[in-house]
Amino acid sequence: MGEAKYYLIAVSLGATWSKNQFTYHSTDSLEIGDVVLVPFGKATRPGFVVNQTTKPKVDTKEAVRVFDKLAIPNTSIDLVKWLDKNYPGMPGVHTQFILPGLVKDIKDKDFKTGTDSTASVRNLPSLTPTQTKAIKELRSTNKPQVLYGITGSGKTRVYQELAKEVLDSDKNILVIYPEISLTSHIKKAFEDVVGEENLHFYHSKNTPANQRKTWVSAIKNSSGKIFIGPRSALFLPINNLGLVVVDEAHDGSLKQDSGSRYNGLMVAGALSKIHKSKLILGSATPPVQETSYILNSGGSLVIMLDLAKGESKRSFEIIDMTEKYNISTGNHLISKSLQSAISKSLERGKQSLLFLNRRGTARSLICESCGWHGTCNRCDSSLTYHHDSHNLICHLCGKTQNTPSSCPDCSNQLKLKSPGTKAIENDLQKLFPAAKIMRFDSDNKKADSMLENYRKVRDGGADIIIGTQLITKGLDLPNLETVGILQADSSLFLPDYSSLERTFQLLTQVSGRVGRGHGDGKVYVQTYNPENKVFDYVINQDWQSFYEQELKDRVLSGFPPHKFMARVWVNKSSEQAAQKTLEKLASDFRGTVKVLGPAPSFYGKKAGKYSWQILLFSSSRSKLVSLVDSLPADTYFDLDPVSLL
Repeated sequence: MGEAKYYLIAVSLGATWSKNQFTYHSTDSLEIGDVVLVPFGKATRPGFVVNQTTKPKVDTKEAVRVFDKLAIPNTSIDLVKWLDKNYPGMPGVHTQFILPGLVKDIKDKDFKTGTDSTASVRNLPSLTPTQTKAIKELRSTNKPQVLYGITGSGKTRVYQELAKEVLDSDKNILVIYPEISLTSHIKKAFEDVVGEENLHFYHSKNTPANQRKTWVSAIKNSSGKIFIGPRSALFLPINNLGLVVVDEAHDGSLKQDSGSRYNGLMVAGALSKIHKSKLILGSATPPVQETSYILNSGGSLVIMLDLAKGESKRSFEIIDMTEKYNISTGNHLISKSLQSAISKSLERGKQSLLFLNRRGTARSLICESCGWHGTCNRCDSSLTYHHDSHNLICHLCGKTQNTPSSCPDCSNQLKLKSPGTKAIENDLQKLFPAAKIMRFDSDNKKADSMLENYRKVRDGGADIIIGTQLITKGLDLPNLETVGILQADSSLFLPDYSSLERTFQLLTQVSGRVGRGHGDGKVYVQTYNPENKVFDYVINQDWQSFYEQELKDRVLSGFPPHKFMARVWVNKSSEQAAQKTLEKLASDFRGTVKVLGPAPSFYGKKAGKYSWQILLFSSSRSKLVSLVDSLPADTYFDLDPVSLL
């Protein structure tokens, strides 16, 4: 046994630790980046070597090497440093991103891979003139680029072609997509390029063994691999990265909403810069803020406005739900026009898709006699009724309670208000009893999820598809003819600077499920505000005009990308305490940055706590970083918030 040496180890820790580097000893000679396991309290945690150091005055514990020559690459260490600088306060969490708990369970067999095979590589479809032009523009620079392509323009085919070139140059590729349910669609696309053996998926629904193999493969393979996954895959310790693609780059799930609230698009930008690799953000509705950042820093916009598969016509009908003649006597949720369209599609053997951005049976249960309604006493928000379990559930804190048979205050009958996807499913089963209906939302069990049923749905296993945002993301359904958007303006008037953009993105993505080159389709948009300008942008697929107008509006209002922004809030046992704390912070910050508030948060009470917030604005992001880094321990912050709700 050799003489003990002393090393500074970055330990993978939770959010409660503001420090994560500690000194350990080892009789092995360790190098910077070597992965080790260290005792921490009563637990064993993974870490990596930061540097060799001198013996401290206190006793040290021993660091144990996980596997010989298993080391985090310098690029991943640099990414952790970038995270610590740009999203301060949680260094242990940032280390945990690249050293997840699965590292403790790595086994010898995780290093064994099958023989590389190209047996499943297929001849790819010919490129369209529009795709060829886009590829030429994307090749022209190594600076970040935004690929704006209408739904059905064939952005994936462009990614395939660029991937072939990167693989030929002996580098690896990372593809980020927002929704695990798209796995089978993405898998087929890139299997055609590289073969199944060279394709690695990394997401929470994968088995632990497959996650470990993918993580190890990222470290061990210097070329020829494509790594694919949602936001968490950004932190795979990939060597020799030549291309980073973020598909559906507008999607809100790319923003982490707890702990270290990082923006996945900004992380992708940092990752590509560290690797000196190509970065492409692809979308039919590119995000306003990040697109502006890229264009203003020397990047470019690449545009695809033609369908990849022949000609299809996508028509729209805007249905004014304030007009009684549009409302069916049998069902006030689905207009006469939409019911008729669904019926005709069923007769022709075609599919229909209905989108409602609200899960459950009804958002609220109300007594029309005395005004009682089901409310969570921990959050002051309406409880959602679920008819299948006959329970009232709070979608903020998860509280569940039995549904009363009558009004608890006056004993009169209760009425359902603001219906959800389960209510729509129930009504459609009554309207079309012979139809095969499938519902997809976050209430699905695994067996009923889109991830498990995509092929079945694509191949005609459902006549009518109902869902929330899960059905808006990248689905290509050749047999789909009718799309119904219920309550299309439900997000339009939320008190949020990004509500118009979010509405435009949602409507565009949903309507883009038809008219993709497989055949003609029609979109029925049910709204109480038919004159709103957002519907013109959607109908004309005119993201460019929307983007230009939204930029002007953001400048006038002072919101990002015109200024950098941080949201700061507290959760207190009393509203007075929350308000007083935020008033003190606002007073301290004024004169340094622009401050809005304090004011109650959109969800003013959650899980028994009262929430108040302030907004900070500055032309210097580093100034905001410095301010939030000095906040009291019981104060929360979100740098670069995509929503203020």
